[in-house]
Amino acid sequence: MAWVNGKVLHINLTGEDLEASASELSIETLRILGGGRGLAALLYSWSVEEPPEPLSPHNPLVIAPGLLLGSKLTTASKTVVMARSPKTGFLGRSSVGARMGLEIRRAGYDAVVIKGRASSPSVLLIDCDGARIEPAQDLWGLKVGEARARLSKMYPGYADAIIGPAGERLSAMATIDANGRQAGRTGTGAVMGSKGLKAIMVKGCKDPAPSDPGEARRLALELTRLTHKHPSSKNLIEYGTPLMMELTNKVHGVFPSLNWRRSTISWCPDPERRHEELSRFAPKMRVARNPCTGCWRVCSQVVKARGVETDGPEYESLYSLGPIVGLCDIEEVAYLNYLADELGLDTISLGLTIAWAIEAGERGILKNAPSWGEFEAIARLVEDIAYRRGLGDLLADGVNKAVEKIGAGDEFAIHSKGLELPAYDARGLKGMAVGYAVSSRGGDHLTSGMYALELTGKLWKFEGVNRLSYEGKGIMVKAMEDLMAYFDSMGICKFSRYTLTPENVAPLVRALTGWDVTPGDLVRMGERAVNLERLLNISMGLKHRDDWLPKRLLEEPIPDGPSQGELVDGEKLRREIQAYYQARGWSPEGRPYRAQLHILDLERLLPEWLLKHSESG
Repeated sequence: MAWVNGKVLHINLTGEDLEASASELSIETLRILGGGRGLAALLYSWSVEEPPEPLSPHNPLVIAPGLLLGSKLTTASKTVVMARSPKTGFLGRSSVGARMGLEIRRAGYDAVVIKGRASSPSVLLIDCDGARIEPAQDLWGLKVGEARARLSKMYPGYADAIIGPAGERLSAMATIDANGRQAGRTGTGAVMGSKGLKAIMVKGCKDPAPSDPGEARRLALELTRLTHKHPSSKNLIEYGTPLMMELTNKVHGVFPSLNWRRSTISWCPDPERRHEELSRFAPKMRVARNPCTGCWRVCSQVVKARGVETDGPEYESLYSLGPIVGLCDIEEVAYLNYLADELGLDTISLGLTIAWAIEAGERGILKNAPSWGEFEAIARLVEDIAYRRGLGDLLADGVNKAVEKIGAGDEFAIHSKGLELPAYDARGLKGMAVGYAVSSRGGDHLTSGMYALELTGKLWKFEGVNRLSYEGKGIMVKAMEDLMAYFDSMGICKFSRYTLTPENVAPLVRALTGWDVTPGDLVRMGERAVNLERLLNISMGLKHRDDWLPKRLLEEPIPDGPSQGELVDGEKLRREIQAYYQARGWSPEGRPYRAQLHILDLERLLPEWLLKHSESG
């Protein structure tokens, strides 16, 4: 085979000795789904007979590198980690720009599926000699950096994926840290912790071989140059993702703060200066860079703050560990980012959960909660959440679970399907409202990517888009979800959305694999991934009423700024969700029709237990 390996590594951790075996993966299956997200969802469905509970030993942890990892194409770095989520109860998914994915491919596999539970804390080793497990009792309890320092000496040359104390204690917002990049959302770190794994170490020995090496090299270089010449690259390299605040805070007023009670930072002391510090801190504070594997356009900013070095904070962490909890000081935000990474916590879910607790304290619902902007108390609470101490134990599984436990606070809990919302206020971005509502992993901006289209008015095939109009947004979300899932299947970073489109990348895929694929074929890979995830979610209990938004977005208008007065109209939102279902070929209840699965060449690939959740009409 050219480029792909045609093999999946299956690991069962249960028992005295690890069981490892490889199964064949046909070229036809890979041509239908590519790699990454769609392949991970299919392998999940093949690995169970019905969805296990998230922390059950039988819940598979699937790791699937994107198809283009190793191609020398800039930003082709992403690997998908998938399991049933302890955060939402539905299918969980994270994408990480990690060397682990490349090493999995170099070890001879297109994906890895891990089931079972080790009898004691362990390290899983995968290399060209197979897989084995080694004890890790002396690593259990260590923070991520401490564990990495020891593991790098024990296993030189191996890529790593490590959980922190939050993952060990099964926090539903625990991350997996892979060589300093995070598989951040949906609690995959807790799934790894439930399997007794402190770390996964991977080392390959053979690079994937292109079908046409010369043409593949030429096209990868051509697309890399095109990407680096794009104006967005210069800003990303110089300032990183926080520069997004120029659009969200200043231009459109859709930068949520204070638990979404405000949508700018106009309440910060000296807001103009704070805006400049938060959005353009990188050149002054940067001490190094930490690129994702295979990326030549280094947007990562390693900064030093309050005596520690941290990668970031990225735009989302800037929001969730800053203004959302009442902090406007970049040094304080960067330090909280450091704590979250070392402890292994998803910064978005963490910040929104703390913001909910602060508001609950204000309302007299919670005792001992910090106040807005109370940095030292918030920092202590971050550690308490990771170690499940006191109030931190209540908050360790996120805002939705905290509401369930105390039976109060739902009206100001900012989540969809149990996943806390990121830094784009959907009251002023109507397509983003639809995107949040229908996203397969809940409150997530990257499943649809509608924020990028609505903030600028144009992207890919769309232009002249009005962010405040509902008209046609359901159909746009369908198209944009397919595009974003294409990126996830290829392993391409979505910050390359302006240049590495299916139209540009299809020739490279042909040169690498020898497959006769068109741009439309690549988009259909994404469409298949979305349909697969929907079926899996339905099998895990999803109802169409779950495709909805938090009360605050529907009932409380934005109070000031460029989007003052905007909220989400529930009737118009329902209309566009129905338009989205129809565009997808789903029933009015959001179930994929069996005929649509047939058209997408999925019907013959899916197990019968999953197909029964489709609509036969």
